[in-house]
Amino acid sequence: METLGKFMIALMQPGNWPFLVVFAVVLVGLAVFLAFWITAYVKKERLDLSHKFGPLWVHVSGGPNDPKTQPRPFQKLLYVKVNFLANRKTKASPFYVRTVDRLDGPDRAVPVFDEAVYYTLKMFPEKRTLAPEPDQSSGVVDPRLVIPWLSQLSFHNDMARRVKEMVDIEAKADSDTMLTVSHFLNGLQAGNQDFCTFADEDAESLRIIVDFSSIPNAADRISLGKCELLVENRPVDTDDLKYQRCGESVYMAHCKDAKKGSLLKMDFTFKDWDGVAFSGD
Repeated sequence: METLGKFMIALMQPGNWPFLVVFAVVLVGLAVFLAFWITAYVKKERLDLSHKFGPLWVHVSGGPNDPKTQPRPFQKLLYVKVNFLANRKTKASPFYVRTVDRLDGPDRAVPVFDEAVYYTLKMFPEKRTLAPEPDQSSGVVDPRLVIPWLSQLSFHNDMARRVKEMVDIEAKADSDTMLTVSHFLNGLQAGNQDFCTFADEDAESLRIIVDFSSIPNAADRISLGKCELLVENRPVDTDDLKYQRCGESVYMAHCKDAKKGSLLKMDFTFKDWDGVAFSGD
């Protein structure tokens, strides 16, 4: 303590005052810097601070980057809710007859033996002019909704509007998000027991969820067979692909870092498909 006291007395001599000023400025700067980082940590956001100390300007910046200023990567989610499921060959009558407004003549009235509702959500890195969203099935596609909102759906061209198996849904708006909802009718007949989605561009997340929970005896009758990522119709072996049963008769497949054009596919097996197990009668 005596040595420290002598040091402090010597430090207070007039000749050492410039050093004391510099020392005080450094201490204040360290205190401001520490307070800044504590604030940034608590608020979990990036902060910038400038302040004048005598003839000096001190500017400190840092902390977490504001996520609002960072472009989010492209992500795509397909959620499929299977409402009805029966084999057309063995079920005498359909569940109901659906009117598909975009079709003409006898194609407008569709007897429904299986129905799956596709909710497709795409989140882009930035606001852009949205390209048409293609929907395709071995059965009939009945698009019902698009967001950004349109009170009347429009299609890529008039000829394609009359093709029952496929459709391009147009949003006609600039947005960083697009949601489409379509009913796929009779698309699970004749061994077509798979669901798939593709990466429109390099995707941080590509995900499918298939929900059979409305189907009677689904837990006993429906099982996930194979899940794979395809590029140019060839399976890709990757640790980024995960799949699982995530609820009562609900299945999910997820792929991280999917390249543009990749196809995520889930194949299912329907047991006793030739019986009436799925009819719900």
